[in-house]
Amino acid sequence: MAEKKTAIFESTLQLIKEYGFHGTPISQIAQEAGVATGTIYHYFTSKEELIIELFGYCRTQITQAIFKPEEVSLPYPERFVSIWINFVTYYIRHPEMLSFMEQFSSSPYVKAVFCENRIFFQDEVSNFLSKGVTSGYIKSLDINIISAVFLGTVAATAKKHINGHFTFKEDDMKKTVAIIWDGIKIY
Repeated sequence: MAEKKTAIFESTLQLIKEYGFHGTPISQIAQEAGVATGTIYHYFTSKEELIIELFGYCRTQITQAIFKPEEVSLPYPERFVSIWINFVTYYIRHPEMLSFMEQFSSSPYVKAVFCENRIFFQDEVSNFLSKGVTSGYIKSLDINIISAVFLGTVAATAKKHINGHFTFKEDDMKKTVAIIWDGIKIY
């Protein structure tokens, strides 16, 4: 990806975190990214296209951070814990990603990415959770219910930490994800 396009994405993330979708004009993104407004329109035909592509960029960044190659061979329950902790840790380190993903999921832009019967957020997360169901580790529930529990607790935990309500150390995260695992695992 071109350096300028990455700079545009990163600047957009920071500005949206601070001002929201509607409070972030293209001119401000260009200024923050250190590019001309025309450069943004070279890469994106509209602000809507920029935000939709930014969602894909975020999804890729998050997926790479939470699905670590060295953890692929872990037994499913251990990998579940690792992925959840990796996710929370990533959001704590990148609060602009959490802010963007939450705003995106509540915006009209989400309809451009997901139709009614698709699962929101990441196919990789959904696939991982579905594998837990088909492999007999997770209760046979609708994947939307399981992913809501998984993703909702990731976001809530990260926000508590980011906002200074509680400092989640690794041991605290392990205790938290254990509660989630105990709630969805097959006994």
